[in-house]
Amino acid sequence: MPSSMKTDYEGDAITSMNIVPLAQEGTLSPSPSDLEKPIVGEVELQALERRLVRKLDLIFLPWACISQVMKKIDQNNYKAAYTAGMRDDLGLAGTNALTLLDIYFTIPLTVFAVPTMLVITRVRPSYFLPGLELIWGILTALMATCRKVEQMYPLRFFIGTMEACCWPLTTTILLSWYTPKELAKRQSIYLCSSFVGQMFTFAMQSAIHQTLEGNLGMEGWRWLFIINGIMTTVVAIIGFFALPDYPAASRAFYLTEQEKQLGYDRLLRYGRRTLKSMDEYPGWQGVKTLFRKTSKTIFGWKFPLLFLCYGPWAWATQVNSWFNLFLDDLRNADGTKMFSVKQVTEIPIAGSGLALVGALMIGWISDRYQLRWQLAIAVNLVLLCCAIVLAIWPEIVWLLFLAFLVSYVTFANESIYVSWLGDICKDDPVERSLVLALALSFTMAGNSSLPIILWPSKEAPHYRYGYKVACGFCVASMISTVVYHYLIRRNERRKREESHQVNQETSQDEK
Repeated sequence: MPSSMKTDYEGDAITSMNIVPLAQEGTLSPSPSDLEKPIVGEVELQALERRLVRKLDLIFLPWACISQVMKKIDQNNYKAAYTAGMRDDLGLAGTNALTLLDIYFTIPLTVFAVPTMLVITRVRPSYFLPGLELIWGILTALMATCRKVEQMYPLRFFIGTMEACCWPLTTTILLSWYTPKELAKRQSIYLCSSFVGQMFTFAMQSAIHQTLEGNLGMEGWRWLFIINGIMTTVVAIIGFFALPDYPAASRAFYLTEQEKQLGYDRLLRYGRRTLKSMDEYPGWQGVKTLFRKTSKTIFGWKFPLLFLCYGPWAWATQVNSWFNLFLDDLRNADGTKMFSVKQVTEIPIAGSGLALVGALMIGWISDRYQLRWQLAIAVNLVLLCCAIVLAIWPEIVWLLFLAFLVSYVTFANESIYVSWLGDICKDDPVERSLVLALALSFTMAGNSSLPIILWPSKEAPHYRYGYKVACGFCVASMISTVVYHYLIRRNERRKREESHQVNQETSQDEK
């Protein structure tokens, strides 16, 4: 985010929160209720702020990342199980079961993202999110008991329902505690946890297939669901204590009252307000007010255009979703499979590793050199090249292999687009969370409907239309990114000109 954000909003933040400017008096007076407390000097304030960030980095951020790892494992474990024996045991070859398992998950993820985010205006995130995670952990373990794929569909539906608010709510909490200068690296780390989850899914399935296959009379792929469920429930229980809620309404045991107040105040200096209480939008009237504000944001020009940057890019990244099916489909000259079950589950780990490295590099470069739209365009170009190769589908196995692998790097764009989305409505945390949830819902709507047309299981891994349409998505995302950047710069230029004109008129009046 722009470094100028502080100068644009600091005055309003200080006035609204009764904060004494540090540069003038070196003190912090967080709120009228704290005026009787000892004055905090500038040096002590900086030490307090470092201690606050360190606590968040050591307790909240690791939990958020591990929770995301579990979420990704629970999302993708059926793909690893499919190639590790589930397809043959349940007779799924030649069916669209794999696509349907994905659709039954993404539909509730689309529908319930916004409604579940409204709950956080009444229920603490530290109760709500771990509670949902506990439920979907149990449901994941129950996947192991299914004898027919039809029994898995309702379980996938309810797992998707429980996970609907996980990403937007956790991202909202990150935006509520970290300043723009601190957020880029943390958001990249949080994004990387998704790739760790993908890597761990296939690595764990490979280990389970070797060690637990046939144990207690169960297939290895069933053990995958059981172990996933147990791990998720443990992380959920820890979340009840690790999640800090919002600064002004935090019950985190590891934060002092002074640190909580500082957490609220320091975000205000960057024009970003966090929730003051868990009842900020009371009653039906409060809900209507919230929807009115959110509707104004959604139907403005920023959100639709920014979604045209984010959505098509996210849909285009589906080109690598079935990398393991491509590996499983490869044959030697004598007709035997080129890769074993172990290799099919382990090779995609390299792709997730590339995604992790790419996200860290893009996050660091973006933060270090303040490059946003340029990197977004560059990453989209890489994805476009990969999609073109897959659309052509040359009879060169190593080139297809390389296109699948390199496409993983392009997941790094998420941190850039999410930062832009979070910047649309800085003054209202609930509205901000709803905007993030809506972006997720619209994206998931595409993810749930597009596979039926573009990525049907019967055509795997050489899809007739999927890779070609992905090329169009990349182009649409790049065009929207350029237009969004141009309009933002134009608005900033107009504001500077208007401000300069007002200052000139004021100077003339004083003379």
